[in-house]
Amino acid sequence: MKNSEEYFNQLREVCKQYHDFSDEAFESFKNICFIKEAKKGEVLQDTYSIAKYIYFICKGILRTYYISEDANIYTKNLFSENYFSASKVSLITKEDSYLNIEALEDSILIYIDFDGYKKLIAENIEFKDFYINYLEKNWVIVKEKNEISLIVDDATTRYLNFIEKNPNIEKRIPQHHIANHLGITPTQLSRIRNKLKNQHM
Repeated sequence: MKNSEEYFNQLREVCKQYHDFSDEAFESFKNICFIKEAKKGEVLQDTYSIAKYIYFICKGILRTYYISEDANIYTKNLFSENYFSASKVSLITKEDSYLNIEALEDSILIYIDFDGYKKLIAENIEFKDFYINYLEKNWVIVKEKNEISLIVDDATTRYLNFIEKNPNIEKRIPQHHIANHLGITPTQLSRIRNKLKNQHM
């Protein structure tokens, strides 16, 4: 396992996509975080509790999923290294989460205390700028593009877009998770992969 500074440097590099923190501000950021390992299959967030943390993935893969009243499971997102994962609605509303978050691999995560971050926003404009930029890019632009893709794009296009954003993820996790995320069956996913493979032979 790397030392903690290397993981925080990894986090800082990703943060630069949204705001380049000063050294002093980033030290304040580190004070509301801690690093923890999660075992494969560990549920970090369940539907019976209020979310407290945003998870930054230093190493591993997290899945966010929803369980319907008739016990069907819907995979909302699959996140690998250098992505943030959280039950966003629960963080904001302080109500029980409707999403579960599970580690699909042994993972190393930076836990970011959301209440602590909101306090930093009130005290320092750097954190406000980061938060606004992150929200605009990921909770507005990316979210809208994904919603349109579900309506407009066929399953093959959605699969190719997913793989482009998550290189090598299909070699690391069971295919049924990817199929569920894309809204298709594992058989359909297998056909898509075989078709694409034959096209490149």
